[in-house]
Amino acid sequence: VHCLTEKGRGYQPALADEADRFHAVGKIHPDTGLPIASSGADWTSVFGDEMVRIGEEREDVVAITAAMLQPVGLDRFAKRFPERVYDVGIAEQHGAVSAAGLAHAGVHPVFAVYATFLNRAFDQVLMDVALHKCGVTFVLDRAGITGTDGASHNGMWDMSILQVVPGLRLAAPRDAEQVRAQLREAVDVDDAPTVVRFSKGAVGPAVPAVGRVGGMDVLREPGTDTPDVLLVSVGALAPMCLEIAGLLDRQGISTTVVDPRWVKPVDEAMAPLAEKHRVVVTVEDNSRVGGVGSAIAQTLRDAGVDVPLRDFGIPPRFLDHASRAEVMAEIGLTAPDIARQVTGLVAKLDGIPHSRLRSGGRTPAERSAAEAVDSVESARD
Repeated sequence: VHCLTEKGRGYQPALADEADRFHAVGKIHPDTGLPIASSGADWTSVFGDEMVRIGEEREDVVAITAAMLQPVGLDRFAKRFPERVYDVGIAEQHGAVSAAGLAHAGVHPVFAVYATFLNRAFDQVLMDVALHKCGVTFVLDRAGITGTDGASHNGMWDMSILQVVPGLRLAAPRDAEQVRAQLREAVDVDDAPTVVRFSKGAVGPAVPAVGRVGGMDVLREPGTDTPDVLLVSVGALAPMCLEIAGLLDRQGISTTVVDPRWVKPVDEAMAPLAEKHRVVVTVEDNSRVGGVGSAIAQTLRDAGVDVPLRDFGIPPRFLDHASRAEVMAEIGLTAPDIARQVTGLVAKLDGIPHSRLRSGGRTPAERSAAEAVDSVESARD
């Protein structure tokens, strides 16, 4: 039985909203129901528009939704190609199995779903899609901290859960251009599942690459042959990571910033690049437990690269309802917080215990390190 609910009852502006009856609404004027401010292009619309372009070029690409056609941005694709869209209802497990079947039939399914809702279909992703090497693309909307949607809707586990799936490839685009590019790269894979994850809300400005190492984009060069920190930026956190690098640079800490683009599998160039630095720092909008930082740490161990790694991400607990910025500040996932900790770590590598950064009787080097930490903390304030 496939039941369709009708939302918006009891509030006239919601009933008048033909898109989704205010099922997912931002800040509005209570009397008119109109948005208080326009947020511009968002991640979902960038994906939706690119799906239409891909559909125009490839007749074998179809779309799957689990009762979320408009929220995941597939409404435009459905309007243009109604015969190529499958709504499986609130049944993500069925959606994943259906995708596997469609892939075996010679088409390429794109299953767009909120990141947190894919959790319930893990067995099907593993045993029905990955085991049989099906070319299926999962597009995970609302990945990372969503904040105002509440604890259940934070997409903070996908990069941990999916790490264990053999053959699966996972992309975390940093901006709109990369959403378009990596979605196309994903649908070109026909012998394994691919995943493209992105955040909720407005897309920030483009973050251009200044170089390439292996398959990774270099976002900032260190400006020295003996750099201190390799900062691995995951997805939409690229602007924040560049801010971190700027704060570190003011303390005389040279930093390379890279975007892996595809975070699973870990790029082969990661270990050799890490070996050229004194410390590796990873920043991700995902649980620290089993996430990208953990995968990179394992890669370095397997390669025999003895470089310390510090991973920053979401702690293993449910997050309170708040704005994305408020949640990130509460868990310490901000540029000043991270820069302060990295500054302390580099000072420790220089043989300066963190406790002495706060004590008297310090050497000139220790005083300099303490001043660096204080400077970063003032930036946080």
